[in-house]
This record gives sequence, C-alpha cells and structure tokens, in this order.
Amino acid sequence: MNSLLLKRFGMIWLVSMLALWIVDALFESLQFDSLQALAMAALVLTLANLFLKPLLVLVTLPVTVMTMGLMLPVINGFILVLVAELVPGFQISGFWMGVLAALAVSFTTFLINVATGQNRFQMRMMRGGGRGGLGGGPGGGPSHRERSHDPNVIDVDIKEKEDK
Repeated sequence: MNSLLLKRFGMIWLVSMLALWIVDALFESLQFDSLQALAMAALVLTLANLFLKPLLVLVTLPVTVMTMGLMLPVINGFILVLVAELVPGFQISGFWMGVLAALAVSFTTFLINVATGQNRFQMRMMRGGGRGGLGGGPGGGPSHRERSHDPNVIDVDIKEKEDK
C-alpha cells in the first residue's frame, strides 16, 4: 500500500514538474533559475496541492459558491505565488500572473494526465452515424439520448473509470 502511494506521489510530482517546465517556456513572467529550482518548486507545489489546497478550499467555500467557482483559480494562483516565495530560484512577476500561470499549469497538467492515462475519466469520441445512444451498447446500460446520424456531428461520451 505504501509503495503504491509513493509511486502515485512520484507520478504527480513528475507531472507537476513537466507542467511547470512547459508553462515556464510559455510565460516570460514566470522563470526558474535552474533545474533544481524547477524540481523543488514542483515538489513544494505537489505538497501544497495535497495538504494546503483542501484547507483553503474549505475555508473559502462560501465565497467559492457565491462566485460559482471563480475563487478556485485565485486559490491556485495564491498557492503558486506562495511556492515562488518559498523556493529560491523560482520567480513570478505578480499575483495575477500567478493566477494566469496556475490556470496554465492546471490545463497543462490535465493534458499530460489525459495523454499518459493518469486521469480518472475515460473519453470516447464518435462521429455521427454510430449505433445506439451515449452509454448504450454492450454492458453500457440504457441510452439516455440518441446519437446524431449527421456525419458532421461528433458525440463525446465521458465516464469515470472503473477501479481495477
């Protein structure tokens, strides 16, 4: 059990490091002085996302609900700016740049997780003309809506992966 958790933590750390490296290449206002600073920032960001972020989300829950979730990117930006303050060799030019960079890191992390199969969701895309409805088919349960038979329409079926 512990080796599985350690492996998962290592994977999250590597994905965070790759995402920060990509975002560093995209924004001049975010920079790392060395590979060690990048690795340390990814480690601190991973730890902050695992331990600090849930507490911040809980504390700001009323504001997050009132803003319909718009507080979450601000929390992510705050965490990223905090990481930049804690890690020598990692600079962000300002708070709002931190929010923008945090959005980019989140999106990049999502894309990396989809590409590596680390996400919790499966996505299936089908061109029009398929049989049945979304969720239909062998073992898929009843169809809730019919697929379009128009070849110019792409149906997307997203469902949570089953635990193995």
